Amino acid sequence: KQALVEQLYFAKIDERLTSLAAAQGTTCRWFLSKQEYTSWRDPAQLVDHGGFLWIKGNPGTGKSTLMKLLFEEAKRGARSDPSQILLSFFFLARGTAEEKTTTGLYRSLLHQLFEKAAHLKDGMEWMTSDGARGIQATGWHEEALKRTLAEAVRKLGDRSLTIFVDALDECDDTQAEGMVSFCEELCVIAQEIGAQLHICFSSRHYPHIEINGIEIILEDEVGHLEDIKQYIRSRLRLRKSKAAESLQLEIVEKSSLIFLWVVLVVDILNRDFPLKPISEIGKRLKEIPRGLSDLFEMILTRDGQNPELLRLSLQWVLFATCPLKPQELYFAVQFGLDAEMTGSWDQEGLGLDHLRTFVISSSKGLAEVTRKASEVQFIHESVRDFLLGKYGTQWSGVSGNYAGHGHQALRDCCLAQLNATANQNVGILNTEETPTVASTTALSREAVCLQYPFLKYSVHNVLRHANDTQKHGMDQATFLHDFPLRRWITLHNTLEMYPIRRHKDEISLSYILAEANLAELIHVLPLETESCFDAGAGRYGPPILAAMVSGAGEAVRALLEAHARVHSLDSQTALRGWCKQYPRQKGTRLSRSFVFSDRKTRSFMYYALEYGDAALLHYVLQHCLLEKGSEIESRDNDGRTPLSWAAKLIDSFCKPLMYLLEKGADVESRDNNGRTPLSWAAENPFKVGPLKLLLEKGADIESRDNNGRTPLSWAAENPFTVGPLKLLLEKGADVESRDNNGRTPLSWVA
Repeated sequence: KQALVEQLYFAKIDERLTSLAAAQGTTCRWFLSKQEYTSWRDPAQLVDHGGFLWIKGNPGTGKSTLMKLLFEEAKRGARSDPSQILLSFFFLARGTAEEKTTTGLYRSLLHQLFEKAAHLKDGMEWMTSDGARGIQATGWHEEALKRTLAEAVRKLGDRSLTIFVDALDECDDTQAEGMVSFCEELCVIAQEIGAQLHICFSSRHYPHIEINGIEIILEDEVGHLEDIKQYIRSRLRLRKSKAAESLQLEIVEKSSLIFLWVVLVVDILNRDFPLKPISEIGKRLKEIPRGLSDLFEMILTRDGQNPELLRLSLQWVLFATCPLKPQELYFAVQFGLDAEMTGSWDQEGLGLDHLRTFVISSSKGLAEVTRKASEVQFIHESVRDFLLGKYGTQWSGVSGNYAGHGHQALRDCCLAQLNATANQNVGILNTEETPTVASTTALSREAVCLQYPFLKYSVHNVLRHANDTQKHGMDQATFLHDFPLRRWITLHNTLEMYPIRRHKDEISLSYILAEANLAELIHVLPLETESCFDAGAGRYGPPILAAMVSGAGEAVRALLEAHARVHSLDSQTALRGWCKQYPRQKGTRLSRSFVFSDRKTRSFMYYALEYGDAALLHYVLQHCLLEKGSEIESRDNDGRTPLSWAAKLIDSFCKPLMYLLEKGADVESRDNNGRTPLSWAAENPFKVGPLKLLLEKGADIESRDNNGRTPLSWAAENPFTVGPLKLLLEKGADVESRDNNGRTPLSWVA
């Protein structure tokens, strides 16, 4: 269990919460005594609102600051009451994948929950041992996270659970809708067992999701208005006078109650008019436009200085694949301004304080450096919305396709850093020799990255930015043709800690693109002289297998499409040639069904099944695996056959399953645990097609495994398998069947 819990953690699990500035003075505290909030917190009133509170407001109204205060005040109150458990998650659209997806939310909530209530780890008992091993091997997936959270809620007992979720609008709308629906299910579960579950959301006025609960519109609240007035009084440097009061009221009126607008305007007035007469400050205020977007435009255009510096700075904060350190941003921008520079950092002449100042000045105050992680980000998500909106043409210098041009500019900065390692005297990095384990560098990797702050990002992302450029319709064929592959390999190996992940000199560009899931570049890569099935010099041999092992589904499809353009998919030549040469070159074993296995005994067909590509799987089955009847019953180390895997993993299509059955696959084959394909199909929460197909082919609906469990028992254990459960009941499955421990399907449901 502890190993599974540890896999829930991710590097920036609470970065957004800790980096948020606290509420100023006594601002936001009025909310704590607001009737709707106290009603939501009151267990006796749960029946009235179902445990939901949703705080909505315009961009920049201070919702996240309020949510941080509510969470921290609730934590203070819980210190004297051990029965209370408090969790939080703050979505961040500009953050990592975990910070802006519901998968990250569920991982964070479970990690916090298990830290604060260790006994709730029993919520993982629903997993089979195989399921747990699968999560350990491939990581948590959303359905397993939701199931575990639901089971943990069932075990709350008399404890109270309160969850704060901020900025739903910074998550994908479809994901947000699914998460809200799931939270409603959790509240139903809590009500059924008599537990207390309170959930507070905050967002802009979208996504548009209706819930039965309490809704508060922040800008309509008197307390919010008073917070803005208090902030202006405390921050605007004016002597007390009637004129000062009049000016303060004018700021309030002009702000439309957008807190961020007030913060920026007060800063402008303090900076531009220190100790000046109020009349001059009033004139300046009249020049400042209403609304955030118009204010952002004024900030960016007020002096017209260094437009290229501004453009590059904004592009890097907008389109970087991950948040940059200040020193990374500095050198990234410098390579865009001067491609001939070396990228070497003189820390004595350019300290961190200078770099922080550079971030602010180059972005004209719209970017900042976070306190905890020391990373560059926009001061608010509304800045990103503005830059990608109607104002995009003015700051970017192009009439459209801001993302495409942005990624191309970033690609060129990265390429300039790569070229600098050859054009300048950069120690060990000017060699074309691939580093060995013993002589990776004369300097350590850490020293190299410290001396050349932008190098690591450039090596890891130059191709990724090219891929994103291609995705936005800007052809990258010439770039790929001229790409300095040998130099990139040398730099990649220099920076790679693990020898097994280093590349040989003769590695192909198609392999590198496949492993990194850069499908857009694969589409424009000339592949007339090679096939994705050629066993090359890569760790996994052919590019197609590297893509599948890496979970690169888009690359798999791109490789197959490229192969189809050059070699007919009806031809057996490519796969047969691969079958003959791959085992000799890679030292893998070849089973009688032509199934290649790596050291973890995962087969080529297993990956084809797992990543759900019907065309690929059907091609492999038809042309490589099923020439003799006995071959379709080949088994892996767990005793499972291709039909068993297909029944479990296939969701949206049944063609490969039908093909296996047409070729005589045994519907009653049993694995080492005695489970049949029907038993595995009953666990599939997505579609009933595989289950229905197996039943039509005569699969035994009452087959029992080594533990005496039937397919109905397995379907009953998973609350998300409503379709399979319903179908088995319609087909007459025995609801009173008991396994070796005396448990019925009903007991598994409970």
